[in-house]
Amino acid sequence: MTTTPSRAPTAAAEPGASSGTGRVLLGVTTALGPFLLALGVGILPYATGGAEKEIVRDIAADRTLTEVTLWCWLSGSIALVVGALAVGLLAMRASPKLGLWGLVLFGTGLLAIASTPEMDAVALGGLAEGVSQDALAKAGEGTYELLVVAVPILYFVVAHVVGAILLGVALLRGRVIAPWAAWLLILSMPLNVVGYAGGIMPLTVVSFVMMGVAFALAGLVVVRYGTGWVRATG
Repeated sequence: MTTTPSRAPTAAAEPGASSGTGRVLLGVTTALGPFLLALGVGILPYATGGAEKEIVRDIAADRTLTEVTLWCWLSGSIALVVGALAVGLLAMRASPKLGLWGLVLFGTGLLAIASTPEMDAVALGGLAEGVSQDALAKAGEGTYELLVVAVPILYFVVAHVVGAILLGVALLRGRVIAPWAAWLLILSMPLNVVGYAGGIMPLTVVSFVMMGVAFALAGLVVVRYGTGWVRATG
């Protein structure tokens, strides 16, 4: 059995391409990821542009909220990977090269950031064991200065921005979703970087919502027609 993409706009309408339940689950998951990340950022107890000492202090002041945020990020990241695959398949149906490179860059960007330590979890664990806030802040600063951490973060920043732009352009070219929604995806991750790096939390939240709207409309396409990939026997 091999899996091959169908570039014909109507190929995904074949009722046997995938089960209705599977399409619904995939469509819902596609929409869910960015909104969970938006929620996680929205309730974050600290500003992302702050110094490590300030971040650790704010985490210590509200450990429960920090843990809830981590659960939002975990579930949102898993859903985002699934959603990115679905959106990537739709984009490849519309524009194979742009869709492929968009999916590769966006996906590997997520893998790169996932390879770095989650310092909020480290801070929570350290606080639970009685480690001082100053020690945790120094550990965080030292961790981010390591090349093995800094390089994946830099790659993530570039790859997920360029990847999202390429996916949005592919969806725009193929009119897979409404043009305004494709533009939301194109603009979302550049704004995300500005918001996250500058500690402008409302902008970071808005950027994820923008992606969420685009992914939700792509999810509706998946629910109605599938991803455009069909199985061929041979």
